Amino acid sequence: MRTTVSVGQYDLRTKTYQPKKHLGQNFLADKHMQQKIIQACDLEIEDVVVEIGSGQGVLTRLIAPLVKRLICVETDRDLIGPLRSGLPSSVEIIHADFLKWDMSYLPPGVKVIGNIPYYISTPIIEKLIIDRTKFSAAFLTVQLEFGQRLTAKAGGKDYGSLSCFAQYYADIKMLFKIKNTCFKPVPKVDSCFLRLMIRPQPQEPASDEEFLFKLIQTAFQQRRKNIVNSLKGLVAKEKLEESLRNLGIDFNARPENLTLSNYIALSNHLVI
Repeated sequence: MRTTVSVGQYDLRTKTYQPKKHLGQNFLADKHMQQKIIQACDLEIEDVVVEIGSGQGVLTRLIAPLVKRLICVETDRDLIGPLRSGLPSSVEIIHADFLKWDMSYLPPGVKVIGNIPYYISTPIIEKLIIDRTKFSAAFLTVQLEFGQRLTAKAGGKDYGSLSCFAQYYADIKMLFKIKNTCFKPVPKVDSCFLRLMIRPQPQEPASDEEFLFKLIQTAFQQRRKNIVNSLKGLVAKEKLEESLRNLGIDFNARPENLTLSNYIALSNHLVI
């Protein structure tokens, strides 16, 4: 009788692996979608790429021959051994939590590729933005709802403080949607593939970025109210109304009606 030899949850005899729910593991299994993602990344032979969460290495093995250097950051120890198998020397496998990983040694202009679990999507975006001088672009598979929030424009229900924060630092585009059936195990919701072109400097810089984001967060905490009432706890009403009047912004506009440019202009006007 043959016995099963396993390491963690990886069955070395059958080469099967039981995804870990607590890590948000949903592996991209559709071969057509794998190729579509690689083509959308527009990789070049001189590129240095960081892959977040390499998983079972499906995309890893497609990326490796196309680029100069590939750095794979995988948090699941059980996947590290199988992931190393058969990869060229240009691929570096790092067992680490991406959110805690020190990226200081990376050269500038790195591209990021990753299939991002929903529960850490926002922290990953924040980390990429904080270390934005290292990156030129990020290509991310995320839940559709999260992608809609990142790319939302003023006036829509998905538009909020996260939209403004991300779009201040990056040009974000949803390239295509991905059906939930493309993954194993099959998640309950669909996903999408995003391209974030990182801006070294914002197109419209705020004179005080900390105040800008505090202003935006305060406004959206009470998004059902008009902009005057949403911000009255942060800014004196008289000063706020004067700034809105000078900028031609309707007092009765709700937070979701103001564009990012409106918020930047308002922030700059208020800190003068």
